Amino acid sequence: MSAGPITCYSVEGGARIYRIPVRAFPMLIANIHIVIVDDYIALIDTGTGIEESNDHLRMGLAALRDEWNERFTWDDLKRIVVTHAHIDHYGGLGMVRSQTNAPIAVHVLDRRVLTNHEERLLLASRALAGFLWRAGISEASHASLMSMYNWSKDLFRSVEVETVLNDGELLDNLFLVHHTPGHCPGQVCLQLGDVLFSADHVLPYTSPHMAPESITPSTGLDHYLQALDKIAAVPGIRLALGGHEEPIDNLYARVAQIKSSHMRKLERIRSACREPHTINDLASAIYPTVRGYDVLLALEEIGAHVEYLDQRGELEIANLAEVAEHHQAALQYRLI
Repeated sequence: MSAGPITCYSVEGGARIYRIPVRAFPMLIANIHIVIVDDYIALIDTGTGIEESNDHLRMGLAALRDEWNERFTWDDLKRIVVTHAHIDHYGGLGMVRSQTNAPIAVHVLDRRVLTNHEERLLLASRALAGFLWRAGISEASHASLMSMYNWSKDLFRSVEVETVLNDGELLDNLFLVHHTPGHCPGQVCLQLGDVLFSADHVLPYTSPHMAPESITPSTGLDHYLQALDKIAAVPGIRLALGGHEEPIDNLYARVAQIKSSHMRKLERIRSACREPHTINDLASAIYPTVRGYDVLLALEEIGAHVEYLDQRGELEIANLAEVAEHHQAALQYRLI
């Protein structure tokens, strides 16, 4: 059974875009896009690489041939683009690479996640472990969250990357690259005429997940808000196609909504920090019902917002003496 219907979109100049939904994880649908311009065919993102995700991608390509009359095979693929190095977007590269030698393109800041995956996973895991201690979680929760974080990460093996993307480049004389860090260091949005592949930078219903830059450089709320402003300044976007959820008919209004959501969250944290609180305290108060892996996402989200305020000198550490004494002490933040 498919993860949802395939949808076709036309672009000025004759390009055709097909959106193929795949079940990236049991509770997460990701969108893979096929772009066809004459004899040029590009695959944008690959799913997670788990069996169901791979099956949905293969079924989607078969449906394009059988139901949409698009006559091509894996050998006809000219390009693979990874919009950002999160596992639900690049994990399927192993299966895809077994079918095609089409060159892979990814932003320079995400390249090493693909080419040196084991190294990057180890370093990211250690950085996250330190963040969780500073956030104030218990030892038992620390072990549980780290186990959940590392699940499925070893499904992927390093691959070669043929093309490194940079901001402002025109990939294959077709896609204008907009570097939009924050959600991920090398997140890119690709512009094809009046259509924007917004990846996870702008989604129609969800405010994309934030993690603090203390875990991974070029993530964090400051980078993200600047990148939102950057995309809001791109004129003439008629349609945005995200890495999840439905198409966005009004990109500019959606960007404004997301920014407002972050401003409200910052104000809640300012208000709470009139008294000292750890990141764990704040996450529990703002997201009281989350469970499982969502606990980790909530901690990172609040951590990114606390970091943003701290970077601007709005917060101070209330228990500095304790932090100086114990390297795993939880930081208690207080409004200055």
